Amino acid sequence: MSRWTVAFGVLLLFAAPTVIAQVPAKPTDPVFARAQALVGDGNGAAGRALIDSVIAATPPMAPLYPQALFWRASLAASAADAESDYKHIVVDYPLAPQAADALLRLAQLELARGDRDGALAHLQRIPRDYPRSKSLARASYWMARVLFEKNDIPNACAANASALAQVDTTEVELRNQIQYQGQRCPASVVAASAATPANNSVSPVRPPAPVKESTTARAADTTIVAPVKLPPESTAQATRPKPPTEANDAKPSIVDPTKAPKAPAVKPTTKTGAERAVTKAAVTTAATTSTATSGYSVQVAAYNHKAEADKLVSTLKARGYAARIDGSVAPFRVRIGRYPTEKAAEDALKRIKAKHMDGFVVRAPGR
Repeated sequence: MSRWTVAFGVLLLFAAPTVIAQVPAKPTDPVFARAQALVGDGNGAAGRALIDSVIAATPPMAPLYPQALFWRASLAASAADAESDYKHIVVDYPLAPQAADALLRLAQLELARGDRDGALAHLQRIPRDYPRSKSLARASYWMARVLFEKNDIPNACAANASALAQVDTTEVELRNQIQYQGQRCPASVVAASAATPANNSVSPVRPPAPVKESTTARAADTTIVAPVKLPPESTAQATRPKPPTEANDAKPSIVDPTKAPKAPAVKPTTKTGAERAVTKAAVTTAATTSTATSGYSVQVAAYNHKAEADKLVSTLKARGYAARIDGSVAPFRVRIGRYPTEKAAEDALKRIKAKHMDGFVVRAPGR
């Protein structure tokens, strides 16, 4: 049994009705219903191949593309495959109808592997970025669940009260789950939550304030990402040493030249013509190999307009990131770093997520 099967099985065990309810009951395209039926009948490879064929035949700018990505993630054979497609939606298609649900799924995956803070970060984005989403009640319910596990009872009860106020009358099972979870709240906390307006308790833990978004990005095609929201440097961050970034990871420490021991003089050697030729050939070969090797990068955004991509790259460079634009035609993809292995890129993504940004690892084209 695969690790993904075990992890997702645990998630289904304690929240099966909630997870299943997220899959649209009536897909807008019959091919997705067919794929879901195939996976449900135990023929997962054929179901996923059917969705792959839709993705291959659909232009990335078409509205059907993020919908197909969401279905492929929902029926994925592994947690890594599902997470990759959900992140693709959140980063490259944040205005797609599936974006809020993709964030909710990412939170559930984080919670399944025990990362409560990671789950909470995704859940907090839903009321902040999608205040009219139909997933608000479900997001508040899961936020309360995470906060209960963190033993933050006041905020957990406030989130649960918001979920109860937001749940639709047709979602009977979800309402029952919210009410059952609310039994964990002391009477005094319930009274305080009832006295607080619902719109003040949607996001009990305040996320970092984002930078101002440009109007151009908001008017762009709905399949193009809005600028990455970068939190301002907080007072707490200013009082402690700044962690290394891609730009200064290898920065050497400063040594006082008056106190440093003097190195013994080394007599320069003169290379023969043959040695110089060998050295030059080795340098040329190394440069060619480096250029041909694509490596990996972390993609954080994509835009229809190059000016918006340039603006984000400038902001990221000012923060110390080795940011660039890949692609000469839309969408212009904003990517950070070039890493020789996927593991190195995943480590860089963890550092980026710690700065309250999001992204996913991609193969980088050669320079």
